[in-house]
Parts: sequence; C-alpha cells; structure tokens
Amino acid sequence: MLIHACGKNLLYAYGYSLPLHHVIADDLLRIAKGEVLGDSWSRQAYSVDASHYEIQPAAAICPVDSHDVEQACKYSSEKKVPITARGAGTGLLGQSLSEGIILDFTKHMNRIIEIEDDYVVVQPGIVKGVLDRELKKRNKFLPPDPASSNYCTIGGMIADNSSGMHCLGYGNTIDFLEGVDVVYADGEPGFASADRFDGRMEKLGKLLSPHADAIKNGYPKVSKNSCGYRLDTVMSDRFMPHKVFAASEGTLGIVTCAKLRLLDIPEYRCIMVLGFVDLLGAVSAVPAILKFSPVALEMLDHTVLSFGSRAGGTGCLLFVEFAGDDSKKIEDRLQACKEELAGKCSVLEYASDEQSMAKIWRARKGALNNVMKLTVGSRKPIGLIEDTVVRPELLADHATNLLQTYRQNKLDYVMYGHVGDGNIHTRPLVDMGSDKEVDLMRRIAKSVFEQVIRSGGTITGEHGDGLARVSYIEMMYGRHITDLFSAVKKLLDPAFMMNPGKKVPVQ
Repeated sequence: MLIHACGKNLLYAYGYSLPLHHVIADDLLRIAKGEVLGDSWSRQAYSVDASHYEIQPAAAICPVDSHDVEQACKYSSEKKVPITARGAGTGLLGQSLSEGIILDFTKHMNRIIEIEDDYVVVQPGIVKGVLDRELKKRNKFLPPDPASSNYCTIGGMIADNSSGMHCLGYGNTIDFLEGVDVVYADGEPGFASADRFDGRMEKLGKLLSPHADAIKNGYPKVSKNSCGYRLDTVMSDRFMPHKVFAASEGTLGIVTCAKLRLLDIPEYRCIMVLGFVDLLGAVSAVPAILKFSPVALEMLDHTVLSFGSRAGGTGCLLFVEFAGDDSKKIEDRLQACKEELAGKCSVLEYASDEQSMAKIWRARKGALNNVMKLTVGSRKPIGLIEDTVVRPELLADHATNLLQTYRQNKLDYVMYGHVGDGNIHTRPLVDMGSDKEVDLMRRIAKSVFEQVIRSGGTITGEHGDGLARVSYIEMMYGRHITDLFSAVKKLLDPAFMMNPGKKVPVQ
C-alpha cells in the first residue's frame, strides 16, 4: 500500500505536549454541533478511500450545518491545520485524504433543499442514487451517472467533475452546476452563480480577465476534462464563477449547497450490445457510431469480460444507447447504425424496456469492481493512466499505443471506458512492492501522457487529479496556465490549508 505524507508531521507540532490529534479533537468538540471523531478506529477509517493511498487524519467532523463548516474552517485557518471535505470516499486518486481535519458530509448535510421543474438544490452529502430516486418521481433526472452512483455524493461529483456513461449525450457535472454556497478557507461564507456572486468571485474575474485568450486556447478540445482548474468554463461566453469549484477537489472552498439543472427523462430509450473480434475493431467503429447521435457509447474489453462474464469468446463489447421522445426516430437511428456496422460486428443483445436495460447497464457499471478484484497481495491494477481522453477519431491510434506499451513491458492489463467521449479506462497490473515496477509505472505514465497531450487530449477526463496526478498538471497545461492555477489558489486559500497537495503543489 502507498503511504503518502504531505508536509510536516502534525502530531507534535506547535509545542503541544499531547499528540496533536487529541488536542484538535478536543478543540473541535467545543466549536462544532456535529460529531467529532478523534479515536484511533475512526481516524483509521478515514485514512483510506478507493485509491491505494493511506493518510491518517487528525480528526473528523460530521457537520450539522454550514455554521459547523464555517467554525471548522476558522479553526483550520487560525491553527494552520489542513481541512478536507469528504463524501463517500469513492475517489480513485486520494482526493479526500488528509492528515488534518476531515469534514464528512454524509451523515447530516445530505438533504434535498428544493426541487423545481428545471433545477434542484441539495446539500453536498446527498447520495446520487438517493437523489435519482426522488427526481424520477417527478420524471426528472440529473444526467451525470458515475459507476459509483449508488453511494457517491453530489459534493464529491462536483469536486471531481464526474461524468459517467451518459455524459456523451448530456454533459458532465460542471455543465449542470448553476450555483453554489461555499465556505472559504478563513471560515467566511460565500456564494457564486452566473447572476450573483460575492466579492472574492469578483476578484477572481479581475484576476482571470487579462488572460482570457490564453485560457480559451490553453485547454484541450475534448468533451470531458477534470485536470487542473476548469478556468475555461469560468471564462466562457459570460463569467461563470461558480464553475471554478467544479473539478477543484475542495481546494478553493467547501461547497455547502449546490443548485443543479435538471432534464426531463426521455420518453423512449433503447440499447444494443455489439460484439467485436477485438479492441481495435471496436474502437475503430466509434466514429461511425457517433454519426447517429447515441446518448451513451461504452466499451468492455475481453480483459475485463474474461473474469466471470458469460460473454465467452467475444473480444470486445460496445454498449450503444439511443434516447428521445419520438420512438420512431430513435428506432430509425438504431436501425441505421446497425446497417452501417453490418459485417463488422454482431448484435448480441437488444432491449427497450427499463428492466432489461438496467440489467445490461449493470454489467458495464460493474467493470471497476471486477477490476479491483484482481488485486493479489502487492500486485494491483494501478490507476495512473486510467482516465485519458482523446478525440474519438484518434481513439484507435491511442488504443494501439497503449497495447504496444503493455506488450513491450510484458504487463497484464484491463481496459474499458466511455469510448464515445474518447475516454479509456485502463490499468496495468503492477507489483507495488517492487521499486523496479513502480519506476516502470512512472515511466509509462510519462510516455502515455506525452502522447495524449500531443494529440490534443487530456490526462484525466472524470476521475480528477488527486495525489497521483498533481505532478503531471504542468505537463498538461504548461507554465502560463499552471501559474494561473497557483494564483487562483493563493487568492482563495492563501495559506494552502484546503486539501493541500491536490491541484496545486504545496508552497
């Protein structure tokens, strides 16, 4: 297991005679209404997430309301103790791990505040699946649907700019975020939307405005991106300050309430599962399928399917979903797509009823769980190059490069992903107990990232940067844009107390 320490040892800092985590927990008990967890078992539970990192925090709070968050942030600022927001801990790269104070929003700040015809207002700790069920009663939905939807939280989805299987047709979390209430590093509350925003957001606009052209030209032209701060969406056709918090991993402010745009559930949906001889045949067909405007286009390679699947000898599967309110137009598009692909693949399954479609999608959603079961001792499917995105027309070349890299280094691997967006999830199986293999993984990452960047793609589409990829962000954007990231960080969190070590290196 990777043990990551960011900065100095907090346990005996500031001249305290007791281990500092005891002092912090006692202090927090006096200022917070919510539970304060400073015992060894709780600290151990909060030391891990869905990544391979482990960092034990000083204490955790389950805030009851925004006032608790404000008090915790004021304490963090005054005592110089890092503070990190946490949802369900489903981050794959150590995003919610910290040696300071953890704010766990799942216990109390998990409510729907308001639902209207075209938007919903929620607290950050609400689980996406719980929200989905409530919205469905009103024939509404929030399209981003990560594989972890049954347990991930909206706060975490905002922090990572999560996407999921249907972002091809509808967009990413950042596209649906319409406003936020936040607490800044010094404990002061703030707010941001396109129509109204606080003084700090006004300063953000003044900071970024002289660099508008550099920002416009400095980002990859792909449909999803969670690398660095999404200043391109902030400085779009109009100033959108609230979007600086999407994909920020809680490093600029802690979201206590979010307003998100909703859509009507389409009246008709259908899906087909296509079987290809191999991965390259499948990804080569992606541009042709996209001509028919599917809302989802997903891939499972045999490297995932071979573990307990009934797919047998099928080398690679594509899942293609169409949706809309006119059933005839949808069926016509599906039929035209099948005709386009005639002779290149076989149609293994088709469904248009909700129950059958849900069953088919469960196979795709279970991919990551199946992959993680491949861990044996220190040999693990490692996530570092697991979230690259290229334009779909370059997908076959990208996949060829990945396969060649694995063959040259004699590595087993798994591969699946959101290929309609050009987003491949791939993990080599690496012995993390071997310094030689860890170094090999770093060299592979550098090579793969360089190739992706040259092709105009991004090194992370939806999983964020976390601890694992923060050192590659400058490679992705260059000095000018990353200097802007540092300037934004210093504006909103000058002491680097909010989730330090993520997005911008600690200074």
